[in-house]
Amino acid sequence: MKDTDIKTQSYDIVFAGAGLAGLATAVEMLRHPFFQQKRILLIDRDRKQHNDRTWCFWATDDELIPPVVHRSWDGCRFLAPGFEATLDIAPYRYRMVRGLDFYRWAEGELARWPNVQRLVANIRDICPESGVVHTDAGDFAGEVILNSAFTPVRLLPKGTRNLWQPPLSAPAEDPPPGRATFLLQHFKGWLVQTPEPVFDPKAMTFMDFRIEQQGETRFVYVLPLSPHRALVEFTIFSPALLPAAAYDEALRQYLHQYLGLRQYEVAEEEFGIIPMTDYAFPKRAEGRIIHIGTAGGFVKASSGYAFKRTLRRARAFVSAWAQKGAPDTRHLHTRPLFHLLDSVLLRVLHDQNDLGGVVFTSLFRKLPPALVLRFLDEDSSWLDIVRVVSAPPSWPFSRALLEVLVRKMK
Repeated sequence: MKDTDIKTQSYDIVFAGAGLAGLATAVEMLRHPFFQQKRILLIDRDRKQHNDRTWCFWATDDELIPPVVHRSWDGCRFLAPGFEATLDIAPYRYRMVRGLDFYRWAEGELARWPNVQRLVANIRDICPESGVVHTDAGDFAGEVILNSAFTPVRLLPKGTRNLWQPPLSAPAEDPPPGRATFLLQHFKGWLVQTPEPVFDPKAMTFMDFRIEQQGETRFVYVLPLSPHRALVEFTIFSPALLPAAAYDEALRQYLHQYLGLRQYEVAEEEFGIIPMTDYAFPKRAEGRIIHIGTAGGFVKASSGYAFKRTLRRARAFVSAWAQKGAPDTRHLHTRPLFHLLDSVLLRVLHDQNDLGGVVFTSLFRKLPPALVLRFLDEDSSWLDIVRVVSAPPSWPFSRALLEVLVRKMK
């Protein structure tokens, strides 16, 4: 793989955006002879040479995951008022991937193929009909454009810089009122270093709802990397962001009140915003453009998880494309039943934003943890689904289901 120059204009496949979705899809393509002679261009404003994010997910040992897992845990602590447990999540393990490790691995995989080129440039816009990507380094045409740079609807507050995707610098319409539910998962994390051994590297804290909810869904998770070092993340599901200082204050209070820390050093910080929405992302190509990643609805609407979902969708999409000789966007989208279930939970959290802790506590108190995780992965049987939807308080979900169905009928 080599950097391109502005004289190279025409390609078979152009990636507008080379983050998680773009890199994962490109790497998957080169596993198939069908794509090994295609001229492929990846365009991104950044060469991804910094650790700009952390992905977490659960997976079994036989799941096809790139060899970039930084840490993994068998034990997951769940804490809430009146309920505390160390969850047995077997056959899953909870895993952590550093963004930089993934970028370096993908770069190495793609570097073996001379038909793949990279361009560092700002993407200005994309023409669906002609398949031309306009950048500040020139115009580049593709038979197929795989877009993860621009979203077809504004998913974040105007002016917000999303650290998990390129900023939404292209014009985007605000969502039609009443047709979808929009929430944000926003979080700030501190990589904490302590002089004394205070963390247990054998178990992470999956969710700690003991903190003050303040009318929202708020929790902290803790990823211990050693007895002296851990990533502590304060997370909120809500319609709007907090003032910047509020995230720091919440982290300080958690470290003091719940971890008992008096002396510590903040080695690194990270801040992120993930859209949580049941917006009906385009299910077909728009001209030559196919949306992937956050722009294609890859983020799990009700939880914000995206890493493993992205790998799975890339694998299924690319494999079908190689077999049929043409892209089939059906492999990129959530099945209707799970889209409906996501819509219902989002509606509950929208109408009663403080119910998140009650919902997740009900699930993990009443059900085997692996069943809940299987449901969140959309791998559930019908019996699993019935058990999951029966666990939380029934009235808020019944009302939300009615709201969602009426909205869909309209």
